[in-house]
Amino acid sequence: MKLTSSIFLLALLPLTVMAQRDPDAVAVLSEFSKKAASAPSVKIDFNILVYDAKEDQETETEGTVVISGDNYRLTLPDNLIMADGRTVWNYMPDVKEVTVTEPDPADDSFMSKPSMLFSMYETGYKVRLLEQNPTEWIIDLYPEDVRLNLVRIRLAIGRNLHDLRSAEYKTKDGITLTLKVARYDLTFRPPAGYFAFNPADHKGVEVIDMR
Repeated sequence: MKLTSSIFLLALLPLTVMAQRDPDAVAVLSEFSKKAASAPSVKIDFNILVYDAKEDQETETEGTVVISGDNYRLTLPDNLIMADGRTVWNYMPDVKEVTVTEPDPADDSFMSKPSMLFSMYETGYKVRLLEQNPTEWIIDLYPEDVRLNLVRIRLAIGRNLHDLRSAEYKTKDGITLTLKVARYDLTFRPPAGYFAFNPADHKGVEVIDMR
């Protein structure tokens, strides 16, 4: 099973009777968002476990993502996805092929607006501080729109640095995606051209331009 950048929607975000906007949870997420927005980039080394309850199957992969505003570079075992805000490149080295597309301005997903990873909690979600311990805050986000397939996203935010430690994404169709952060870095400064694919750097690559 290949995992693409759409998975990364889980990184930020049961419908029960509760306060819609827990102020303590909102305060933690606000600081988390503020630190990410003020950094030159957010670089995350991660491991993702996908469990399908219907099939009783698990799939695991690891990767790295670098986000700077609406630019990103996502490295996975089978492909490299890059975006500079205007163009998205999906490079598959095993077949030496890169697909070029444009982000949809109406699309609020990670593919088009990765910066929303740090601000999605602001609208459309109930927010609750579930637990706090000496090292982490555990925060649940529930979609206000009950028609969505999403059930809940549970975040663990580090108390010292307001860094993302983990995220769990549960859906109504029995899929649970668990992201574990191996490293969360706010100091990386991407060099010029870091978010754009250059065919000259990949000899023999076939370019499929879908724009």
